[in-house]
Amino acid sequence: MQERDVQRMIAFRRELHRYPELSCEEHQTAQRVATMLRDIGVDEVHEGIGGHGIVAVIHGQRPGPAVGLRADIDALPLQEATGLAHGSTHDNVMHACGHDGHTAMLMGAALDLIQTRPARGRVILIFQPAEELGTGAPAMLEDGLLERFPVQAVFGLHNWPGVEAGAFVIHDTPHMASSDDFELCFHSEGGHGAMPHLTTDPIVAAGLFVTAVQQIVSRNVDPEEIAVVSLGSLQGGHASNIIPATARLKGTARCFKPDVRRQLEKRIREVAEGIARASGCDVTLNYVPSTPAVVNDTACARLCREVVEAHWGRDRLASHPISMGADDMGFLLEAVPGAYGWIGNGKGTAAPALHQPDYDFNDDILEAGSDFLAGVARRFLDNNH
Repeated sequence: MQERDVQRMIAFRRELHRYPELSCEEHQTAQRVATMLRDIGVDEVHEGIGGHGIVAVIHGQRPGPAVGLRADIDALPLQEATGLAHGSTHDNVMHACGHDGHTAMLMGAALDLIQTRPARGRVILIFQPAEELGTGAPAMLEDGLLERFPVQAVFGLHNWPGVEAGAFVIHDTPHMASSDDFELCFHSEGGHGAMPHLTTDPIVAAGLFVTAVQQIVSRNVDPEEIAVVSLGSLQGGHASNIIPATARLKGTARCFKPDVRRQLEKRIREVAEGIARASGCDVTLNYVPSTPAVVNDTACARLCREVVEAHWGRDRLASHPISMGADDMGFLLEAVPGAYGWIGNGKGTAAPALHQPDYDFNDDILEAGSDFLAGVARRFLDNNH
């Protein structure tokens, strides 16, 4: 991109950052995206897909295949603490995962592809809502995304603190975990703390579950696989001398392979039911599958690396461990081949972690991210006649 275009995209990114919106509430964000798409001259803009999703189309010089480029647009329920001039103007809402940057990188790629149109085919730009809930991608798919805008592959780019700014990480293996949530409640009649023999105790049952559920990964999952089960909430009772009638727990289960995913759900159910029987309580379990693992297609990952090497050289390719974090890009990659890369947001104290109140997207990587996305689209269309 030319320098004036880079500055335009930085200004656009900072505007999105100032006015963040939560998942499923991206009204103004979607309007800003649609307005900018029309301003830069895309050929088609389609709004309201799967909620606040937007799809834009750029036609190449001749007919040919279609490739998708995806960015997420929603923000997080977090109070910003950056102190920046472009900081969030909304209480307890901020772009703490860089979706403002992802959107601006894709917009910059769109501008590049308009200024120098691909020789053939079409580029489908997907601006997706509600990634933080894991519901945006499936909502767009259910609303006919791929039927209305069929693509042969889809690509995306996520910023990654802890990787050198502007370096790219492209995995061949599954690199972002599937994520399932569960909530269970142990029930009893309740009673007096001085007379526990007259009732059953859901607090004891919950305590047993906290310990037992940790043995699923260490004793049931193959040691060569990667999985984690974590509990984030335990609530029960209000007084020191009353045995409550309920104890509630919430947790998450994450892994990379479908068979392990099924195993985790099965064992969590069995452990909960077994403890309920042993403690004399009843139990209800609500297990909610959320997002599948993010798995790159090998050929598409190779294409991404080729783009980096051709544009910047092999030194701009970095390595980084896979993440147990989740992203609903996994739904799109289940539907069509593609790849989800990471671009370094910086290392050390200058690059706070994602989902933290002092985080901000690094504007210095915006141009590289846009060039990468545009380059991937062009190379894919050139390689697939």
